[in-house]
Amino acid sequence: MAIDVKQAFNQFKSKLELSATLQKAITTHHNAIREWIESYDPNIETKLIGSLQRKTRIQPRAIDTFDIDILVILGYSTQWVTIAGITPKDALDKVENIVSKHETYNRIGPETDSPTIVINYTDNTKVELVPAYIDNIGQYPDGTLAFPKGRGYWIPQRNKWVLADYDYDAEFISNKNKGCEDWLIPTIKMLKAAKRNLFPEMKSYHLEVLATSIIPLLVEHYKSQNFQLSFPGLVYGFFFIAKDEVLKSCSIEGSKSPDASAYMTYYQKLNLADKFSKIANYCQSIIQLDGWKGIEGWRKLFGEPFPSYG
Repeated sequence: MAIDVKQAFNQFKSKLELSATLQKAITTHHNAIREWIESYDPNIETKLIGSLQRKTRIQPRAIDTFDIDILVILGYSTQWVTIAGITPKDALDKVENIVSKHETYNRIGPETDSPTIVINYTDNTKVELVPAYIDNIGQYPDGTLAFPKGRGYWIPQRNKWVLADYDYDAEFISNKNKGCEDWLIPTIKMLKAAKRNLFPEMKSYHLEVLATSIIPLLVEHYKSQNFQLSFPGLVYGFFFIAKDEVLKSCSIEGSKSPDASAYMTYYQKLNLADKFSKIANYCQSIIQLDGWKGIEGWRKLFGEPFPSYG
């Protein structure tokens, strides 16, 4: 039985959710290693971070490795010291040492890949452990303020400490999703499918932050104009606006996390903006199509997870 574009997007949305098999593997892996770390040192706390925490993860393709990001909270930071302080290497070594004390993880062979300790499993999943200290300083070593104290984590990055506001960022995205009646997170997942198909050089967190700044405004605009809300319209609207916005710095309002686009040079941003412009033009050319032409058109954008006609 043939399907239309709206039905195809609904199926696509469902296909992007994590399968029961994968979810079971994720839960098994992260529970086991977190229980070991916390039992080894009861003063250490662990928690899921990344797209699993933000609930924006999508079902991987067969060729993909699924990352499970875990924060390992080693304590609190209270002041910067120039002598005998804890270095990023110290924190990484401490976590690797704890993991290596477990026979199974030692046999697997944890690897240091700053800012994480990586454990690769045979089922195409891997755990990335991020050492962290809760920020009770409220400023960088150079005196740059980072308020409020008590929120955010200092994590290793290229032999220095940087702030990451994981909990705040996740809550911000969740609240934005609720505020636009659950249109944001499903659209982010669809954009992630397009990312891995057409612009894999963009980091997922960068895409999520950019989408969070655009999609809720689109939803508000469409509703104020009494336009019909749809995933094709939101995807097209995102690329139309993002072709310009991607050239700018990209941060969550009020977050202590660094600019999500900082890993890109301006030349790389220009290349990405050009891709977004072409994708926006492409979306505009297919957005009115239905039936097999419309479905195959959107499948070209998103790749194999998008249904075929029929």
